[in-house]
Amino acid sequence: MHMKDGPKIAVISVCVEEEHWTGYLELYYQKEVADLARLNHENTSKLLGYCIDSSMFTRMLVFEYVSNGTLYEHLHYEEECHLSWSRRMNIIVGVAKSLRYLHTEIKPPFTISELNSSAVYLTEDFSPKVYFSDTIV
Repeated sequence: MHMKDGPKIAVISVCVEEEHWTGYLELYYQKEVADLARLNHENTSKLLGYCIDSSMFTRMLVFEYVSNGTLYEHLHYEEECHLSWSRRMNIIVGVAKSLRYLHTEIKPPFTISELNSSAVYLTEDFSPKVYFSDTIV
């Protein structure tokens, strides 16, 4: 998806029907937006915006688009794996740097409930971008 006269974006929307949306879920969503907005590292996903619309119930998170698929896809679905050992090591180091940033460099530390290869997106030059939107969306 493209923003008008802007970059490509990735949009994640909530899969909860309005009648099941509670005050607790709303607070959880708002906390997630606040937590994601404070992340600023080359190997973490960049939150560009969010949507809260009550007239037509909508909750969305808007991230920078990372065009080269996930690490999982490259490891399990690519017919010709383009992940040399050098690229794999660069991905591992990038993910480790993002974890160090999340756990030691920002206050309060950012907690992660699950990290797997499906949450690691790769740029065109195979740099990792870790996406942390695994809560209610």
